[in-house]
Amino acid sequence: MEYLIILTVLLSITLFLEWRYKIHLYDTLGERLLTPQVFLLFGVAWDSWAVHRGTWTFSGKGLIGWTIAYLPIEEYLFMLILPYFVLTAYMVIKGLRNK
Repeated sequence: MEYLIILTVLLSITLFLEWRYKIHLYDTLGERLLTPQVFLLFGVAWDSWAVHRGTWTFSGKGLIGWTIAYLPIEEYLFMLILPYFVLTAYMVIKGLRNK
C-alpha cells in the first residue's frame, strides 16, 4: 500500500506543479496519449525481463497485491506517473532558471 501512496503523492505534486506553473508538456492530445504508452511499453518490457531473469522481485510488503503478468499494478502506475513527474519538474526548474 505504501507504493501506491507514494505514487499518489507524486501525481498530486505533478498536477499541482502543472497547474501552478501552467506547464503544457504536450502540444496535442495524440502526444499526451502516445508518449506515456511509449514509457509504459519500454518499462514493462524491461521490468518483466528483469523479474523473469530473477534480477529483482516485487515482494508483497508495501503492495496491494494486484498483478498483471510478472508485475504489480503499482509498477505500471510508476511507469506512467514518474516520467510525468520528472518532465514536469524539469520544466518548472527550467522555467524558474530562465526568469
